Amino acid sequence: MVHFFSFLGVGVLFLFFAFFIGLPTLLLSPSKFALFFTIGCCLVLSAFAALKGWRAQMQHMMARERLPFSAGYIGSVVMTLYAALIMKSYVLSLLCSGLQVVALLYYLTSYYPGGTSSVKFMLSMFGSAASSCFSTCSALVFGSK
Repeated sequence: MVHFFSFLGVGVLFLFFAFFIGLPTLLLSPSKFALFFTIGCCLVLSAFAALKGWRAQMQHMMARERLPFSAGYIGSVVMTLYAALIMKSYVLSLLCSGLQVVALLYYLTSYYPGGTSSVKFMLSMFGSAASSCFSTCSALVFGSK
């Protein structure tokens, strides 16, 4: 139980830093947000692994029905860390952080019945709203034909 609360507490602290330090400076330094957010999420996930048992958590994550979501999330974490620490790429850190947030949503909602279809619906709504916004802005800037 001590490990659970330790991992959880430090993970929440990193997520706090990500949203209150990294998020306001996201446009200036996306790698700062990416690192805080990635480490925080990994620590929170580790907290539940410590509570459930490391082996049981790994077996659960690698179960056939959960494997695509686990692989997507782990892949996005690796890509985010690679972009932020090794490549030090502004654009790639920003893109990988966004991908990690989406993958985390899919991973978390895969535990609930109908959760992934809800995320797909929300992402399609966001996509259509963003598309509408960009088309309106481009029509204002470049003039409509």
